[in-house]
Amino acid sequence: MDRLPQGTGRWRPSRAPAASLTVPGLVASRVLDAELGALLWITVEANVPLIIAAAEDAAPMRAMLEAFLAFLPPVVERIELQGSRETFDWLGDAAALGWFGDDEPLASPGEADPATPRRSAIALPPRKMAPPETTYLVADDIGSDPGAGLFGPRLRLVVRALQRGYGLGATMHADSLEQVLARLASPPASVSADELRRLGVVFVMSSLGAPIDRGVADTGAREGTRSRRAPRAARSVQERPEQPVFGAGPAVEAGVWRVAACHYIRPLERDAAGHFQRRPPAVLTTWDRERDVVEHFERGLIAELAMRVGLERDEFEREHVARSRILGALAASGRTSPEALWALLERRSRPAAGSEG
Repeated sequence: MDRLPQGTGRWRPSRAPAASLTVPGLVASRVLDAELGALLWITVEANVPLIIAAAEDAAPMRAMLEAFLAFLPPVVERIELQGSRETFDWLGDAAALGWFGDDEPLASPGEADPATPRRSAIALPPRKMAPPETTYLVADDIGSDPGAGLFGPRLRLVVRALQRGYGLGATMHADSLEQVLARLASPPASVSADELRRLGVVFVMSSLGAPIDRGVADTGAREGTRSRRAPRAARSVQERPEQPVFGAGPAVEAGVWRVAACHYIRPLERDAAGHFQRRPPAVLTTWDRERDVVEHFERGLIAELAMRVGLERDEFEREHVARSRILGALAASGRTSPEALWALLERRSRPAAGSEG
């Protein structure tokens, strides 16, 4: 790939050494279960955006995000967005999406008039177009106010860029899906309702003592088949001691965190007659605090999830089962280290690798 001239660490291969926190480690510590981990493995691998939200400042959101970004294919490269200093030198058609630089408001796509260039457009640096299908954008602390790392028109442009096919992994301070959407829609980001539909998967973290995001009550989104028992992988480690898996850094144990709710934001769709359809977000999973297990609702969404990642339904289901077994087995056997995960991913990336690594 013809890389852009970026600063150190900004533009780099996705298959870097795995972070100290791994998804098998999250499963072993019951932050999530193997079924949810496998579902996110499939979606992240297919460049579907992933937003991790939590209300608490101490939440290890970036560590969680890095755990899932380890699943990006070797051909994918990631761009670390620079917050308020982001120049979008990787987005060749930034002007077509309404970006004319810091001195101008973000225009609606298509408003640009080549005959009357704006003052800032003349000073914009040259741009290439990073290939959307093999590029994953990474952003820390997105939000609606200047206190966030990426906010305002820059944040809205990043969301607009998702229509080109870019993936996005981001963290955000919010305690529910409603709050995530409301903060992104608020000025100065002012992300439109249809632009928000490009966000993909949103999961909300909660500490054991915090209120739980139970999903969007008014959407009728729990369309799947509810599991009334703990998933096999979760039961297999239910009695295991909770393990700190965050390694160096703040003294935060994974055992005190859970994925309170995981949501799928449906993209803008057309029906058979060509009319736009704007269906509400769907709840994939929630956390049952009393039993400390994950409840699953994604069965009714398998067909549209499979379409989103480019698989047939049967193939998606087989992959989900196989990857759930892999993560459950690694967690149950204690093989949760970055080295064990790295070896697994290396085997699976080879052309001759079997479907279960």
